Amino acid sequence: MSESIGTVSANVLLIEPDGLVRGAVASVCRELEIVRMHQATSLVLGEQWLTTYAADGLLLSLAEGEVALELLGRLRAGDFRSEPGIPVAVMAQTCDAALLIRLKELDVRRFILQPFKLRDVVHTVEQLWPVKASAPA
Repeated sequence: MSESIGTVSANVLLIEPDGLVRGAVASVCRELEIVRMHQATSLVLGEQWLTTYAADGLLLSLAEGEVALELLGRLRAGDFRSEPGIPVAVMAQTCDAALLIRLKELDVRRFILQPFKLRDVVHTVEQLWPVKASAPA
């Protein structure tokens, strides 16, 4: 009797300047085989990646401020290879009503307040990009 085995199918870009956070999130997602997590250390490198490759989702740090929201606006406008409506989750240390309104306008699906527990990020990733079961052999 064969069990169905999960297949990692989603390519998610993680843009996070903090190496410790970026490495921990990417490592856990890789070990749990949730998604293929591609990493960028800055918005500039993230933009280069999005110009070259198509992502199925974006996990975006707002550490670089307004520039991060501008990149997200360009994604939604179709300026990159990815579909404009891909799921997006953002991470930030603070949030006010104005930012929440802006994130809603940009169709952000999840907001993760930092500092966070890794299980919260894993839960978010699992919800936004579920692992697809492959057919039994």
